[in-house]
Amino acid sequence: MIAKAKARNIPVVFFNRCPDSADILSYDKAWYVGTTPEESGIMQAQMIMNAWKARPSLDKNKDGKMQYVLLKGTPGHPDAEARTKLVIDTMQKAGFATEQLALQPANFKTDDAKNIMETWIGKFGDKTEMVICNNDAMALGAVEALKAAGYFTGKKYMGVVGINALTTVVPLIKDDIMLGSVLSDPNYEADAILTIAVNLVRGNDPMSGVKVGKVGTFRDVRMPYFEITKSNVGVAEAAYAKTEVK
Repeated sequence: MIAKAKARNIPVVFFNRCPDSADILSYDKAWYVGTTPEESGIMQAQMIMNAWKARPSLDKNKDGKMQYVLLKGTPGHPDAEARTKLVIDTMQKAGFATEQLALQPANFKTDDAKNIMETWIGKFGDKTEMVICNNDAMALGAVEALKAAGYFTGKKYMGVVGINALTTVVPLIKDDIMLGSVLSDPNYEADAILTIAVNLVRGNDPMSGVKVGKVGTFRDVRMPYFEITKSNVGVAEAAYAKTEVK
């Protein structure tokens, strides 16, 4: 794609999944807009550790150690690999005691996650204390399976965290079904994509007028993440309200 665009002098702006840096650098009118996936893993780990400290009831067996399962995105996808590594590494470096019961790819898909979670419920029962998901689509599948097994009613509870803070998980966070998620504001990202594209076409400085984002080492513009929990869920609601078509 870059080679064809370069041959015709057409600017290219990628988003969501970052191409190889060497490919971006092969053409001076190729740019990428996205997030730093490592940051979402770190933020997710911090959210888990804060919840664990604030809510002693999450330690169901009172052994001082968090038993968890992890739903990973598509193997080889840079976001899946980075989020999985960093959420685990961050907890370990902080000296937070954990025990991994299972880790399995669910390809960022709700149905795959639901099926895997059903299997884990049958295998581990109530031994699992936290479900860590590389994205919210998989978190929704996990929640669906847990609800069918009687969780989130009465005192039967299991922690679930995701990444994306989708509109569909905001009510779950507000109702204390999910502990939280990590938001990348779609307004900032869309604004940067459009602004850079227009600047490239007009021959202006690509970053002129870009409100949020930092340029990396290979014309990669990185957007910030925001931790979303019940205490600040309004941040996600406000972000998505701006995206509604008037």
